[in-house]
Amino acid sequence: MEQSSGRVNRKGPNVLATASSLVGSIVEKGISENKPPNKPLPPSPTLLSFPVARHRSHGLHWAPAGTLAQSNDHEEEEEEEEERFMNAAAFAKPLQRKEKKHMDLRTWKDMVSASTSGPKDSRKVKIITTTSLSVASPDVPTTSPNTLLVKPARASDQREFLSQKSPFSNDLGTEENISSKASTPLAVSSSISNGLGTRQASSCLESDIDVENHARLQTMSPEEIAEAQADLLDKMDPALLNILKKRGQEKMKKRKHSVPGVSIAEEAAKNSRTEAHFVTPEILSRQGQAVTPSTSLVMPILKEKCVVQKSALAQGFLWDAWTERVEAARDLRFSFDGNVVEDDVVSAAETGEKWSSVGSAAERDFLRTEGDPGAAGYTIKEAIALARSVIPGQRCLALHLLASVLDKALNKLCGSRIGYTREEKDKSTDWEAIWAYALGPEPELVLALRMALDDNHTSVVLASVKVIQCLLSCSLNENFFDILENMEHGRDIFTAPVFRSKPDIDLGFLRGCYWKYSAKPSNIVPFREEIMEDGTEDTETIQKDVFVAGQDVAAGLVRMDILPRIYHLLETEPTAALEDSIISVTIAIARHSPKCATAILKYPKFVQTIVKIFKLNKRMDVLPSQINSVRLLKVLARYDQSTCIEFVKNGIFNAVTWHLFQFTSSLDSWVKLGTQNCKLSSTLMVEQLRFWKVCIHNGCCVSRFPELFPALCLWLNCPSFEKLRETNLISEFTSMSKEAYLVLEAFAETLPNMYSQNLPRKESGTWDWSYVSPMIDSALSWISLAPQLLEWERGIESVSVSTTSLLWLYSGIMRTISVVLEKISPHGEEEPLPWLPEFVPKIGLAIIKHKLLSFSVAEVSRCRKDSSRCASFMEFLCFLRERSQYDELALASVRCLHGLMRTIVSIQTLIESARSKMKTPHQGSICTRDESVLAKGILAESLADLTSVSSSFRDSVSSEWSIVQSIELHKRGGLAPGVGLGWGASGGGFWSTRILLAQADAGLLSLFLNISQMDAHNDQGSVCLMDKMNSALAMCLIAGPRDHLLVERAFDYVLRPHALEHLACCIKSDEKTISFEWDCSEEDYRRMSSMLASHFRHRWLQPKGKSKAEKGVDGVKKGTVGLETIDEDGEMPTYSTPDQKVDSSSIEWAHQRMPLPPHWFLSAISAVHSGKTSAGPPESTELLEVAKAGVFFLAGLESSSGFGSLPSPVLSVPLVWKFHALSTVLLVGMDIIEDKNTRNLYSFLQELYGQVLDEARLNHHDIEILRFKSDIHENYSTFLEMVVEQYAAVSYGDVLYGRQVSIYLHQRVESSVRLSAWTALSNARVLELLPGLDKCLGKADGYLEPVEENEAVLEAYLKSWTCGALDRAAARGSVAFAVVVHHLSSVVFCKEAKEKISLQNKIVKSLMRDLSRKRHREGMMLELVGYRVGDAMEERKEKERRLEVLKEACEGNSSLLSEMEKLKSVALCGRR
Repeated sequence: MEQSSGRVNRKGPNVLATASSLVGSIVEKGISENKPPNKPLPPSPTLLSFPVARHRSHGLHWAPAGTLAQSNDHEEEEEEEEERFMNAAAFAKPLQRKEKKHMDLRTWKDMVSASTSGPKDSRKVKIITTTSLSVASPDVPTTSPNTLLVKPARASDQREFLSQKSPFSNDLGTEENISSKASTPLAVSSSISNGLGTRQASSCLESDIDVENHARLQTMSPEEIAEAQADLLDKMDPALLNILKKRGQEKMKKRKHSVPGVSIAEEAAKNSRTEAHFVTPEILSRQGQAVTPSTSLVMPILKEKCVVQKSALAQGFLWDAWTERVEAARDLRFSFDGNVVEDDVVSAAETGEKWSSVGSAAERDFLRTEGDPGAAGYTIKEAIALARSVIPGQRCLALHLLASVLDKALNKLCGSRIGYTREEKDKSTDWEAIWAYALGPEPELVLALRMALDDNHTSVVLASVKVIQCLLSCSLNENFFDILENMEHGRDIFTAPVFRSKPDIDLGFLRGCYWKYSAKPSNIVPFREEIMEDGTEDTETIQKDVFVAGQDVAAGLVRMDILPRIYHLLETEPTAALEDSIISVTIAIARHSPKCATAILKYPKFVQTIVKIFKLNKRMDVLPSQINSVRLLKVLARYDQSTCIEFVKNGIFNAVTWHLFQFTSSLDSWVKLGTQNCKLSSTLMVEQLRFWKVCIHNGCCVSRFPELFPALCLWLNCPSFEKLRETNLISEFTSMSKEAYLVLEAFAETLPNMYSQNLPRKESGTWDWSYVSPMIDSALSWISLAPQLLEWERGIESVSVSTTSLLWLYSGIMRTISVVLEKISPHGEEEPLPWLPEFVPKIGLAIIKHKLLSFSVAEVSRCRKDSSRCASFMEFLCFLRERSQYDELALASVRCLHGLMRTIVSIQTLIESARSKMKTPHQGSICTRDESVLAKGILAESLADLTSVSSSFRDSVSSEWSIVQSIELHKRGGLAPGVGLGWGASGGGFWSTRILLAQADAGLLSLFLNISQMDAHNDQGSVCLMDKMNSALAMCLIAGPRDHLLVERAFDYVLRPHALEHLACCIKSDEKTISFEWDCSEEDYRRMSSMLASHFRHRWLQPKGKSKAEKGVDGVKKGTVGLETIDEDGEMPTYSTPDQKVDSSSIEWAHQRMPLPPHWFLSAISAVHSGKTSAGPPESTELLEVAKAGVFFLAGLESSSGFGSLPSPVLSVPLVWKFHALSTVLLVGMDIIEDKNTRNLYSFLQELYGQVLDEARLNHHDIEILRFKSDIHENYSTFLEMVVEQYAAVSYGDVLYGRQVSIYLHQRVESSVRLSAWTALSNARVLELLPGLDKCLGKADGYLEPVEENEAVLEAYLKSWTCGALDRAAARGSVAFAVVVHHLSSVVFCKEAKEKISLQNKIVKSLMRDLSRKRHREGMMLELVGYRVGDAMEERKEKERRLEVLKEACEGNSSLLSEMEKLKSVALCGRR
């Protein structure tokens, strides 16, 4: 569908706004050169609500891919050029574009090239106006305006241009008839310049020579070529040869899309291996927005920066390597099934043919807009350009290709391994880069799809909606949320892409800062809201839309007003397929963010339209669009409680859930509907029950339980499975049964306290405990058939297609029972139960009778030996978790285990509480075995089973936290601005069942840890206790935004007083502890536990609040709304989007910190000096106490890390972070190390880390281990200045403080950090306060070897020597003077350092001049000369050699030589 944008032609009446000026320019393949007799009429333009950026005829540039885009300054000139040549192309007159003054994204290429290119790149480019290629074809599509930018000296670009244009030179009014089968290069005469622009004859001559050279080389044998090369090398001057080689290499780097048949991806890969920066300047503007959209200009990364960013590689990728991968994806071609087409075209050099020999015009493909017309397949940009064709079939074809590519890429991504980093040797298709490029800003895919939605052909609209579905990952996201519904709480999480904010110096530079949205929520507004006060439209609207879409595709679509278009399509009675797809897209938008959900709710009559579509089908048949309609309403109701209440009051809830009450007659009547109808009805009922569950959680419809319960009875009771097996409907039936029990679980959470009901049952129509017994009976009917249904005694042989659905069902049953049991509690937690409901022992006996647990150690051991058998249901579930290759089956087994464990814990707790009320035990009755087990305690009797399961899950969690940590990127949460799974991370990243499985394992393990606390005092100091603590630490690294309660439980376990006491015992027993005196009472442990728990909860679990500035933004005018950027320089002011509801059941990734970084436990000593860790200015005493507790906690974790059998996450934290934390805690003040206990612990940590540093230094000889600037923060020098200033002010030469500062002078520290530390210490005149070399951390060789090679550091040493900063350091034996003497002596007196003669001379002259002025430094010079001269026999000889070196360095300077003689006499004879 076309659109009139209201623009007028300012050029005059010569250019008529005819219908032919609106048509596109892409035509079908093989079209004849002759004009057809009847030209098809173009579609008539119509007015739409969305003013598109330009007409479809304004396709993408026909310029080569490497050609620079032009700036806005030339737009007026381009329009004049177009008008001059309109007579030659009267049939294609595109609409005049609005002038873009400020935000043309293509100008980024010019800005980047201007700052990075050499003189050759800064030359003027020649504007060549494109005209029609054939009378029979419409205008060639170009992105505004129709011009090409070609460098005049680039022969390859000109050849490409001519090879594309030459077959149609007759149509341009030229006098020459150039054949398309010519065997020589095409020369353009001066008469052609009117249509193609001026061409230099020399360029054409270069083309001829080049082609002839290639043809000649093709006829020569390899021996002849080698002989000719040798002959040329002998005759040419070597200097000239080097110049020519260098120029040839530069040309090869710049050449792009010049030789058809040569793989562009291979050429880019070769260039990327020879260049230290991005492949081309264009990628800076294209991919700079794909990862960091707030940056308008990205500078190239040099080779030396690659070492700096090695830590980024551990987080996912290096920026420059990732950019090269995406650039390579730019040139890939795809078939219509989405596969990459291999480049099988033979180059001209290989065939001996010339450039113009492409065959007849019918063999060319003029649907191409870039690259080689004869190549197979389409690039992504070509497909997007084809989507703007005038022919509807071509538009559909292009959109289907895009949908296939995106669907293939997304499925390949989800099938890959989580945290996978692609290696350079990997030659497989890089789908990760393909996905990122397609969603990036360069192709402008979102804008093209938004324009395609306005098409007047239904097939084109449907095809565009299918592409949007792939773009938003609709299908895979819904699969993920279906599994998420089965998890505990059933809370959704918004899918908008996010990124971490930068670490702040005030918070110790620790990672794990708040997440932010890639596209700021205030930018997700439809463009028509951006109307200026005078009523004029913002001229930069489309640029802003494209910019936001480059950050977040869903945000870009909403900003481009997709919701009104969806509403319009729904009102026009679309086809069933289009209707279902449109609602699916709307669901993805609603799941995106609070802003998008609010946009849907605010749009008038949108929900009413959805309900109207649902009501149109009054039959029992279920349509897929009805399922999606209920799902959409459920998502919106879960987002906002008030919306849910409104749905119930307005009758919307009743209108979309009436099917629930139609399938209650019998199982036979449901089966008779047919397999397909049963599947659809099952899916619809599942969504309706989930809608019920959302309403119950929001406090609605609780009183309607008597109305709903009869309708659910068919699905609550266990049926006959013979009919279900015959019709293959077991999964569908069990899914409905599972959702029915989850609805009952939601009802159970609203039960009142059983023992507070002193009144009789309330009036009818209410939900109370009287309905619980029949509900429990239905659940027990399923438990009794569990051995027959699952057949767990057969082990792995019993697993079938329906096993997963059955396990989800039993998980729902166990969850429902456990919630009911947890609601049975007295008024006080310590009070015994007045009586025990009879269904409690009934549940326990059913669990024992049907072997859900194993109560015989012998039976367990026997089944353990035979892996094909399982003794109990719990063992079977554990077996599936370990052996299953399907994540969903393993996840279902874990959730079933979780529900079973909750149930048996509640049963034992209730029985023990009721038994404590009894004065004497009941006697006189004979108990059966099952009753005896129940009386003794289910947990105690099943100890063997529980111990085995607990140990298994500890191992799983300990190995899974590293997988979760490997996903996170410190730039963006994902590689592309998609939604949910569209974040682009391999394996789905955070949106994968693998991560859900790890989080489910952690949740179950937390339950086992809670159970184990009963016997916590019996295993003090044991390996088992340390394994539990290590697994609890690992749980903190696995938990996601939905798992705050899990992290709090882990904090409680690790920080409880008993655990801290155990850590103190580990410190005392550590062999590395020199002298440790620790006197701490039980009250002190409680106090430390409380302080640490409060700090960690506030630091890591508290969400971001609302800032003062944003509490008063109501007065901002709408007309001033602009495109806001995201400040990435540190922590943003506390922010919370106004659309996020306090009572929402949906969780945001943004504004929280989960998952925690591995070094989260360092925050107690890394951020205590800042007031940002608390609501107000912290008290100094509070900070000091937190710091002391943090030092103790860190020392305990370090000393206990080697006691357990499982690896501790503490050991995975890099050493550089631990040294940094020890420096940060000193900013609190000297009180931290004046306390006796804390001082001992601090000294213990220093010694420990010093030993670790020595071990690492021996294993890695030439690696900078302590990369403070690279790994922690680029502005680390600022932090160093703070540390040195504090050291100079309050330390008074304290040894511990001095040892910590001296670590920055270690040779394994980055040279830039060493230089900053030395400069700060020298300027502060505190070098003499540093301890001696023997008292520093680690061995002395670490500060001396390898010899300093950085001249800046050596100059800093020399400056400190000459300015007097080292005078006292020399007298006191400071490490500073020892370091200076060693490195200066090694440089000056080194025998092999002949290439450093100038540096040696400079150092010697400075030292001798200083000696002539400051005679008291003669002793320092003598130490320099006599440093490590050897034994007594070699001492004099070595001194004489060194003095001779000093004499030669004086270079005949008489004054220096005189000083040299004085020094010599003292050094050799001892005379002064």
